[in-house]
Amino acid sequence: MTTTSTALDRYTGLSDRAVHDEAALDEVLALFTADATVEIGPEPANGSEAIAAFYRAHFAAHAEMKHFWKTTVLDDGTLRAEWVCAARKTDGSLTTVAGVEHATLDAQGLISHLRNEFTRLPG
Repeated sequence: MTTTSTALDRYTGLSDRAVHDEAALDEVLALFTADATVEIGPEPANGSEAIAAFYRAHFAAHAEMKHFWKTTVLDDGTLRAEWVCAARKTDGSLTTVAGVEHATLDAQGLISHLRNEFTRLPG
């Protein structure tokens, strides 16, 4: 089943705005449980403070970005999103990246675990 209204869809869509919109960044962070784990960077970010620090640094390095994605709800209730992104970094350089994200949600629909597998590394 494919959907466009999951927490993972909101997370990906808000990411494009969070680069330059503090309210969108706050909305991204509100999609995670207090004890969530995010596995995107070189080290996992565990808990609200570490996740906020990770995303603030990530978005601060970008001037603008645009994601395209397709989310699937798997039979076990986890979410899988194939995504691509084109971005302009704050130094003016351009980059493209792609991957597959896997999200586990809690009973309230918040992301408790987010793991990314890059299929195209930034470059």
